[in-house]
Formats: sequence, C-alpha cells, structure tokens
Amino acid sequence: MRFFEKIRSIKNKEGLTTQELSQKSGIPLGTLNKLLSGVIEEPKLSVALALCRALGVSLGALLEEDAVSLSQDEQKLLKDYRNSDGYGKAAVRAVAEMESGRTADALGAENEKNQSLAADSKSAAMITIPLYILPVSAGTGTFLDHADRESIDVRADAATEKADFALRVSGNSMEPRFRHGDIVLVHQQPSVNFGELGIFIANGEGYFKRYMGDRLHSLNPEYPDIPLCRFDDFLCCGKVVGHLRKKFAS
Repeated sequence: MRFFEKIRSIKNKEGLTTQELSQKSGIPLGTLNKLLSGVIEEPKLSVALALCRALGVSLGALLEEDAVSLSQDEQKLLKDYRNSDGYGKAAVRAVAEMESGRTADALGAENEKNQSLAADSKSAAMITIPLYILPVSAGTGTFLDHADRESIDVRADAATEKADFALRVSGNSMEPRFRHGDIVLVHQQPSVNFGELGIFIANGEGYFKRYMGDRLHSLNPEYPDIPLCRFDDFLCCGKVVGHLRKKFAS
C-alpha cells in the first residue's frame, strides 16, 4: 500500500473529511486532494510530518513498507536516522518538528488565503432578480399593475441582495443620477422615509420619485413636484436601493 493510500485509509477510519484533515494539518485543501488522489506520489517530508501529526501516527510506521517511494535524499535521511544513537535521533526529531511547525504555519497562512479567496468568489456570485417588463415612469406617470416580468442575473452585492424586484426607468425626470433605460433595484416595503427614493402607484399610475412627505420630487429641475393631494389613491411599492446602468438593461 502506497503512502497516499495509507493516509486515505487512516483518514477514513478516523471519520475525517478532507476539509477537516486540511484544517488539522494546515495543508491547503487543493494540495491535500492531489495527495490523496495519488497525483502527488512523493510528498515533501514536511507535508508527511504534518499529516502524521494530524492523524496521530508516526512517520516511520507509514513509511516502513514504502521506502522505495521516497526520494534518494529522503531514503538516506531515514537510513541515517536509523543508524543514529539516542542523542542523534532526538536531535533529528527536534529539527524535524521545528521545521514541520514552521512549514505548517506557512501552509496554514496559505490555507487562510485560499479561504479568503473562496469567500471573495462567493461574494462575486450571481443572483436572480425579477424584472418587470412594463417600465416605471420617471416622467409624468405610467400605468404599473400586475405586469409581466422576466428574470435577470446580476452580480451579488449589498444592493442586489436587498432587492426584491427590479424595474426599468422610462423618462428623464430623475437625471442626471438615473437615465432612461436604467434598471432600478427595489426593496419591497409599504413606506419610505422623508427624502428617500421610492416606487409609488398613484391613481393606478407608476412613479419613480423622491418622497417629500406631501409631494413627489424629481431630481431633474426641469420637472415640477407632484402634490399628493391630487391623487385619490396613493401606494408605496418599495424603496429604491440601487440601480444598473442602461448598458446592462439593453
């Protein structure tokens, strides 16, 4: 039985997953997977020692039948160790443990880096958000009711993860911040605070505006405010938490 087969057998007997063995030994998961699958047939001595320490076995016991799988330097080192007296063997073990600890620390740092990269990769994952086909008005008002919708895939971030749905902007009353054709991300909620951007339905017409208490305000100064007193029915659909530029929407 080769070295990696013995390690794999002991790991399975101990009931350890590869991830758990990686954490206990400080060996990066990718390196450990290659070793356990036999891609790496002759691991470095520091790696072998780290595995033995994690599994609670001696290196000698694992290598007793596998000397032929060692490099020439490793075979000579093992032979010299066996020919040493008690003092010499203790000195070799002390140096090996010291070097193994130093290497394990480096491997542990590499493992933490890989986990951080994995976390960054996760944060860059894609999520799906419903996009209503009928645009919401950034002008004089557009009907917005139970419109058809499609799904769009967007990169996960603080804004998109808050969004319950998205709407396409129609008109220029929210320029320069929001342009015609942009997509606004909306968190569904029954009201917004004074000064916040929201999606509203007034007398069956959909609006994307800034809520100013008794009126709806446009960012474009060419458009006058819309007094809420002119509406019989007024409903807040949600708060605008972000947007996607037109090039994404097209």
